[in-house]
Amino acid sequence: MGNTILITEDFGHYLKILSQYFTGEGFTVYSASTGQETIRLAERHLPDCFLLDYNLGGQETIEPACLFIRSHPRLKSAPILILSGEHEQAERCYASCQADNFIPKGRPLAEIGAAVRRSLRRAGAASGVIAGGDLALDVVSRLILRPGHPAIELPREQFAFFSLLLEHSPRFVTEDELCRRVSCPGAEPMSRKALNMLAYRLRLKLGPRLARRVKNSRASG
Repeated sequence: MGNTILITEDFGHYLKILSQYFTGEGFTVYSASTGQETIRLAERHLPDCFLLDYNLGGQETIEPACLFIRSHPRLKSAPILILSGEHEQAERCYASCQADNFIPKGRPLAEIGAAVRRSLRRAGAASGVIAGGDLALDVVSRLILRPGHPAIELPREQFAFFSLLLEHSPRFVTEDELCRRVSCPGAEPMSRKALNMLAYRLRLKLGPRLARRVKNSRASG
């Protein structure tokens, strides 16, 4: 998962808050307050992710910068998350900015950070690799990769289960969501009994050390 982010916000105090938060979370942060500055920094640094304020003062919006990002051969797949204090702009942001996510201003910093990490994981999955912490998942071969350890190959349903947990970590994923998304495309959602059996088989396959990371809502293995 990439760790460089370009944040654009015309309100200096909020830009400082966002920059300090993501720096503290281990990101390399580039900051801008205008669309032109966003384009200049994007072209120079090729960040992994963009967190952009939609309205930049006066009549300026972030749309031209988003079009530049989406047309750049090395940036076009980078996640774009749009911040705005006007909820009614969400549809416009998805359509005109080709954004991956819309976040209303005022949301907790931890929630914004989680949205950025989810978007980066999805971008990694689209390229064939999902990364999280000390693990990487190869989507094509369904392998769990850990530095210094043998790779673990998982069956399709077990891999879907584990990759979903890793994608949303540290958020708890509900049983209903797991049942719906682990099932084969077009099939009926998996039953909870089948899901519990799948979790049991996954833990056996992972071995004692990794199995402890698969927890239920009571934080037990």
